[in-house]
Amino acid sequence: MWVILILIAILVGLYAMNRFKNWSKWKIKDQHRITEEKVLDEWTALVTNAASKSDQTMEKLARAIHAQKIPNITISKKEIRLGRDPRPFLVVEHSFLKGYYMYVAALAYGEERLNVVWYLVLDTPEIAAARRNARLGVGDPMAWMNRFSRGGYNRVLNMSILDKLELSNYVSLVHQIVVDEVKTLMDELNLDFSKVNTTTKGFLNLS
Repeated sequence: MWVILILIAILVGLYAMNRFKNWSKWKIKDQHRITEEKVLDEWTALVTNAASKSDQTMEKLARAIHAQKIPNITISKKEIRLGRDPRPFLVVEHSFLKGYYMYVAALAYGEERLNVVWYLVLDTPEIAAARRNARLGVGDPMAWMNRFSRGGYNRVLNMSILDKLELSNYVSLVHQIVVDEVKTLMDELNLDFSKVNTTTKGFLNLS
């Protein structure tokens, strides 16, 4: 009897360890969702008279990112929830900077405008667990903020110098590609790009 219980305990422990190890596939009701607490940095531009150019702009963005041949990244197109409704996004992932994702999209806003958006997201098990506890009312209502601080921004600050350089390089390159594509689009539409603020709103403040 004791042998069976010990075997069961070992199997449960191995399952739990493996699940945590593969946390990038473990999302608690948040899979393919952009939420405020996950976003490290963001940039958006609203382009007039460009709503019909959503698909074309997405294709240009994907080609431009591929053309840069940024090492250690993969690009895919997925349905991502921004708010309630899923929208098509380009998802940029890094092979060893686990948990850091960039989401890029060109979304029609009404019948006339196009919203080009760029998000840098940090999705960690600490954030997922903290949000789950907050939803369930477990513990201190503000505890998720502390968990986010430990598992979020501090995760950036505690990186090695090489990892910080890698993160800065690939994030800056993709952000610049998005900005450049917006400029190209606005030039085609004879719109004044000089009025667009290219600085991101968040942790990195890219420009």
